[in-house]
Amino acid sequence: MSAARAELRKLLTLPSLPRTALLTWAATALLTYAYAAAGEPLGDDAGLAPLGYTQAGFLVLGVLAATSEYQEGDQIRTTLLAMPRRLPLQAAKALALATLTLPVAAATAATSTLPADAPAWTPAATAYLTLTTLLAAAVASLVRRAVPAAILLLGLYFVAGPLLRARSSASAAYLPDTAALDPSHGAAATLTWTFAALALAALTFRRRDA
Repeated sequence: MSAARAELRKLLTLPSLPRTALLTWAATALLTYAYAAAGEPLGDDAGLAPLGYTQAGFLVLGVLAATSEYQEGDQIRTTLLAMPRRLPLQAAKALALATLTLPVAAATAATSTLPADAPAWTPAATAYLTLTTLLAAAVASLVRRAVPAAILLLGLYFVAGPLLRARSSASAAYLPDTAALDPSHGAAATLTWTFAALALAALTFRRRDA
């Protein structure tokens, strides 16, 4: 737990993370207001429609959290000197990021779902956004660079995913972002993608040089 606390303190010192969280929440609030003013949501569910767009902020949040140590003077080497056991370190990083993300995800989900009279979706949306951030962090730790990781993830969620769903509705059950549109059918895919990405990131981190 001390390692997780140390990782959480490091995340809290990154100015890019609170800015990203605030902008994401503000964008969600603006989209929720726009949908309410229009009278008809652009998505299938008024409470989830804004999150289909603002989940991009949580992808960026995960990327920034994971790549900060590789871009700011290669801080990861200092971290490894303090905690050389890599698998526990990777677990501590994931736990710290989840702890940081959960309240942001809850506030964002509530901003989207409660005005649409869809409070039942709030816990599922909160879990989805938190898992999405962890998945993004796992991918970014593999890539180690913020811009390529962000391009890869945004391309998957906003280009490849919609194209695959348009070509074959059956593919929706296997895509990581389906839960943003339909939590009841996409939860298993989101969980599978997230834990697989975290496991791959942890094994890779254990084997390669810092």
